[in-house]
Amino acid sequence: MFSISIRGGSPVYEQLVKRITELISIGALQKDEKLPPVREVAKQLGVNPNTVQKAYQLLEHQGLIYSVPAKGSYVSSSDEGLEALQRSALISFTQSAKNAVACGIKKETLVLALNSI
Repeated sequence: MFSISIRGGSPVYEQLVKRITELISIGALQKDEKLPPVREVAKQLGVNPNTVQKAYQLLEHQGLIYSVPAKGSYVSSSDEGLEALQRSALISFTQSAKNAVACGIKKETLVLALNSI
C-alpha cells in the first residue's frame, strides 16, 4: 500500500507521511478508514516500527489521522487537517512563485510549468 525508497533521499518517516497524505488527498484513503497497523507497515517496508509510529504521530499532529487506544489509527473524519495542509502548500507555492518572478522567470513560463503537471 505504501511505497517508499529506503536508499538516500528524505527520511523514511517523511516519505511515509507524504505518501499517506497523498492517499488521503486523492480519496484513496477514506474518512474513518483504518490504517494498517504500525507493525504490519514496518514489516512490509523493512523498517523499524518506531519509524512508522513517528510518521503516524506526525499525521495525527497535522489532524489527518486519529488514534483509538488498542484499536489503531484511522483517517480523520474532519477536513480541517487536510485543509490546513492545503493552505500551507498554497502559501509555500505562492512564495516560490514570487521568488521565481524575482529571479527573472516570466509568469507565462510559470503557468506553462504548472500546466505541465
